Amino acid sequence: MKNILTLLNKFFGALIVLNIAHQIVASAGFFPRSLSWVSILHSVSIGIFTLEFILRTIVERKFGILLLIDGLVILNYFLFPIFDLRVFRLFRLFDIFRQSKFLLPTNTLIKTIILQRSALLGTQFMVLSILLVVSTLIYFLESKVQPEVFGSIPATMWWGIATLTTVGYGDVVPATDLGKLLASFTMLIGIGMFALPAAILASAYYEQIQKRNFLISFEAIASVPLFQEVPFGAIGKINEKLNVAHFNEGETIFKKGDPANSLFIIEYGRVEVQLESKSVELSSGEYFGEMALIGDASRNATIAALEDTKLLELTKIDLDELAKDYPVLFQELELTSSNRSG
Repeated sequence: MKNILTLLNKFFGALIVLNIAHQIVASAGFFPRSLSWVSILHSVSIGIFTLEFILRTIVERKFGILLLIDGLVILNYFLFPIFDLRVFRLFRLFDIFRQSKFLLPTNTLIKTIILQRSALLGTQFMVLSILLVVSTLIYFLESKVQPEVFGSIPATMWWGIATLTTVGYGDVVPATDLGKLLASFTMLIGIGMFALPAAILASAYYEQIQKRNFLISFEAIASVPLFQEVPFGAIGKINEKLNVAHFNEGETIFKKGDPANSLFIIEYGRVEVQLESKSVELSSGEYFGEMALIGDASRNATIAALEDTKLLELTKIDLDELAKDYPVLFQELELTSSNRSG
């Protein structure tokens, strides 16, 4: 079954690449849509994508961002065929080939952007604030001199964007001395403001690469009691599937009633399991989240970090794969689950 799913994923990935390539080439007029085989290729591909969308919806049981994008492409074809949106299926390739050595750095970058979204949004809010201020000031200074290009604040924002980004198209420039002085300061501010998100991304991306490549060591995995009974050769496979998650003191890892989609192993730190009748403390080497995964139910407890904690996350899909290949792993999980229930 696993091999069939892998082959299906590769087939869908190849079909996405073919469709995107066709869309690019067709836009240059090499293969007009009037050709029958081109129209058939498009229609058959959308039909297969629709079937894939239905299957993924059944398997995943929730609408993630990728499923929403896939649905948008399909709905656009059937309901609003004004634009060809097949290129948006490019994002599905990152999921299908997420373990590929070619796409792994890209996926890590996407993950970095998501993790740093608050910091990045904060810097962009600052940029927009500066844009509004300098556009308003240049409007005061230049509106009477050049009313055709600086006649309103929204109109001056084009100048503000070109100046803050230091692109300097030259189609809109101040004529007054004070306007030129303001433009000079704006360009200097722009250099610093747009370097800030780049620095945030570069630092966080390097940290993510370091975590993935070096911080999950074979020794650390082998020392976890859950994996001590599996063959040594399985450690490498387990290592490929683990994701690193960091939680600060007092931060909630998940709440009671949340969907159960992963198992967590504590590499270092401590967590508190908040049950209805009592609280349990877990520390380095222990794991949690397996009870809901085995029973295919929602989380039955709220868990929070008692101190800065590093967790190794194993998703339900990857856990099921490993349990099929190494039954002793599933036996250990069932034993732990029954002991904790008792």
